[in-house]
Amino acid sequence: MLKLWNKKKKVKEPSLNIDNSINLDKTNSEKEDRPLDSPTIVDNMLNDGIHFEKDYFMMKTGLGSTKYGRSFFVKPSGYPRTVRIGWLESLFTGDDLDCSVHIDPIDKNSAIKKLQDKIDEFDTVIYSASGRGDQAKIDDSVQKREDSKFLQRQIKNNQNGLYYVSIQASVYANSLDELNAKCVEVENAVAGESIEILSAFGRQRESWLSTLPLGKNHLSKSDRNLDQLSLTAMFPHSSSKLNHTGGFPIGLFGRDYVFYNNFDKSLVNYSVGVFGVSGSGKSVLVKQMIGRGYMDGIMKNVIIDVEPEYTELTQALGGVVIPIYHSKTNDNSRINPFDIYPERNLLYKGTEFERITESINVNEKIKENLEFFRVMKESLSVDGHGLTPIELGVLNDIIEQSYLQRGITEDPESIYEQVESVDSQGNIDFRRAYIEMPTISEYYQELVSEKMQTEYGEELKELKNIVRLFTHDKAFGMFDGQTKIVSEYSGSLDEAPVVTFDISKLSSNGIERPLAQHVLMTWIWNRFIIADPKMKKRMIVDEAWMMIKYSSMMEWLKVISARGRKWNVSLTLVSQRYEMFERNESARDVVAQFDTVCFLRQSDQDIEPIIRTFRLSEEVGSLIRSAATGQVLMKAGKQIVTFQTQPTPREWKYLNTNQNTMPEKLKKDIPREKMIQFLEDKSHIPEEVA
Repeated sequence: MLKLWNKKKKVKEPSLNIDNSINLDKTNSEKEDRPLDSPTIVDNMLNDGIHFEKDYFMMKTGLGSTKYGRSFFVKPSGYPRTVRIGWLESLFTGDDLDCSVHIDPIDKNSAIKKLQDKIDEFDTVIYSASGRGDQAKIDDSVQKREDSKFLQRQIKNNQNGLYYVSIQASVYANSLDELNAKCVEVENAVAGESIEILSAFGRQRESWLSTLPLGKNHLSKSDRNLDQLSLTAMFPHSSSKLNHTGGFPIGLFGRDYVFYNNFDKSLVNYSVGVFGVSGSGKSVLVKQMIGRGYMDGIMKNVIIDVEPEYTELTQALGGVVIPIYHSKTNDNSRINPFDIYPERNLLYKGTEFERITESINVNEKIKENLEFFRVMKESLSVDGHGLTPIELGVLNDIIEQSYLQRGITEDPESIYEQVESVDSQGNIDFRRAYIEMPTISEYYQELVSEKMQTEYGEELKELKNIVRLFTHDKAFGMFDGQTKIVSEYSGSLDEAPVVTFDISKLSSNGIERPLAQHVLMTWIWNRFIIADPKMKKRMIVDEAWMMIKYSSMMEWLKVISARGRKWNVSLTLVSQRYEMFERNESARDVVAQFDTVCFLRQSDQDIEPIIRTFRLSEEVGSLIRSAATGQVLMKAGKQIVTFQTQPTPREWKYLNTNQNTMPEKLKKDIPREKMIQFLEDKSHIPEEVA
């Protein structure tokens, strides 16, 4: 039994021994020489007494009160293979729970030598497994060897380090039954992060002492090695200004980082609106969200780039840039708006019966195609009116028939065919290929057919003239033809972490850019969003104000935002002039769907609509009127926070869009591994601390 009270015993100084009591007594002469002072940290830890059993302890906290406690530690082999920021949050924020992390750095040369020993050990295992033909063991050892080599290179370049780490905690309750129930809750909470904990059975005293703020680990055989990145991600990176679980650092408030989780449970909608005048820092904010979103598991970003501003970042992150422009030579990329892809639905989510089903929603695709023709008509007709009932009916029949003729049904396999090829040696090869889809030219030929002329004549004249302008050889023919991607990127679009559609070469006047934004949004939705309901995704639409005057486009944005939660996607709308959205009813409905809005510096005309819509004070209006570059007011759900975007020096050259402060020309062949490495390397630590 360890008792924590004073006894009259002659000792020279306070001492702490895990086998005895904490002794704070002074001799009479020492008391006379003792200065007037506040109680020490050890004085403040004194209690009435504590008694240790094998698996728990009892602590007297008052004359009539007793607390029960149990100490435990993270099993050395029970750490997760990969970690995210805040992976120990459940221990740091647990109810009536103390947690201590003991860190012992390993010397650089010693760490390099130890890693070399592990590499040699893996080589031996690989050689032995090769002799036995044990492919599973070979694959596992090869992966571990490469991980060790990569870490060793980082340590040699002073980009990383190795540490021995031990994590202990003590949980307290008012009764033994309550203690057992709390321990089960803690175990379930950490299991969600793939963490395995063990009770310090028979060593409750040593483990409890290790959780006290004494700076010493008394629990042997409880540590393991971690690298610097995993260690940094362990600490409670939480902001008192934005109470989100997990997330990534989005900016600084004073000396504290603000952490934002785009998919936090407190948000009823994952979509984000970013508004600010030119030069206020919108692009830098959004690029930070893209680059740092990997820390929070956002593994897919699809961008519709108008300027272009996202090319360097996309290439640095190992993504693909797809330029969209009109060319009669047929050597450019093309997106066919009539492509159809399987829709994947997640059933029985979170249960042992969880599964994904695939289907083709032909009826929904027909509606999307009709919206495309409606946008055509609205943009080029004299009075801006949409499709007439006759035009709508004719187009519906033509589109429906075009899919039926190709044998497309709800079966996902109906959009593929087997293609036979013969190589130079005469070998026959069969491969699965995506079938050719309808095109604008095909629909135009149907509209001008003799049958249509006989039945409808003049009623289709205006529609025919407009559709003709969108065929391949005409002014707006960039979307006529089968989808073709022309890029230096060697991987598949599904593997690319960032896919950027560059529409900067399209005319900024008239319909070209807004139409391209609409076509790409629908194609992206079908190609990437509904194709994977589990992966976290972000869809960025730049300069969205161009689409405001087309009500059908606004309706589609509203649909994407409303349905985004089901498909785990965040629609991120970037635009100047919030007041333009306020004036248009359809645009107001789009912004109303967003649970997160970010305001950077605003023009005087935009201040009043923002204050009125979001019920902000006049002081807030003054803040965003005179905000410095990169200063952001964010409303996330019911919380409001201000912060300053602050990219790290290594990030800045990929995020800066000011041509007057551009660094030397960036290389286009930057390895993705290197870019992700620098994004993770201390990017979430304030520069003064790092």
